[in-house]
Amino acid sequence: MQNQGKGGEKAAADRKAAWENVQLRLPRQKTSEDEEGRSELFKKFDQNGAGKLTMEEFYQGCVDILQLDEFTTRLRDIVKRAFNKAKSMVNTAGDGQGSAEFVEHCEFRLMLCYIYHYFALTVMFDEIDTSGNMVVDEKEFKAALPKIGSWGLVIEDPEAAFKEIDDNGSGQVTFDEFAAWASAQKLGNEADVS
Repeated sequence: MQNQGKGGEKAAADRKAAWENVQLRLPRQKTSEDEEGRSELFKKFDQNGAGKLTMEEFYQGCVDILQLDEFTTRLRDIVKRAFNKAKSMVNTAGDGQGSAEFVEHCEFRLMLCYIYHYFALTVMFDEIDTSGNMVVDEKEFKAALPKIGSWGLVIEDPEAAFKEIDDNGSGQVTFDEFAAWASAQKLGNEADVS
């Protein structure tokens, strides 16, 4: 996992330990233990007792309580993507009664799941983006094929896959392009990105 703001690239063992730590901090499973943990965590995030969280309150909870900023310099982007995705899923699947401005307790688990998912995708993207320039070129993509395979996705035709991911045809893949493709491939859902 890259942590560019605090010392550059970490060794593989450090990345594995950091990823395991992130997983432990997110009570996202449908177990009674995680449900109890989510309720307590929601109360800690909801410092004004309103029963709902803005994206900024959720971000602050991720920093102050979960300390997820220890693992990435891109936590705000992860939270924003997760918040927007969770809100769009709730509004699509639900009765449309939820607010686009807030996450309520009933949506909190979904938010944690999306935080996990986008965190995994961010880690994967950072692993592939060896130049650290926030885009992946075809050379980096091909070099990462063994790593992508270790995440559970075997790519038979790297050139075709890269063109598919490079949605705008720029010759470089942005994180958003990678995330859309990886999500469609179910990459990052339960990945071991170490």
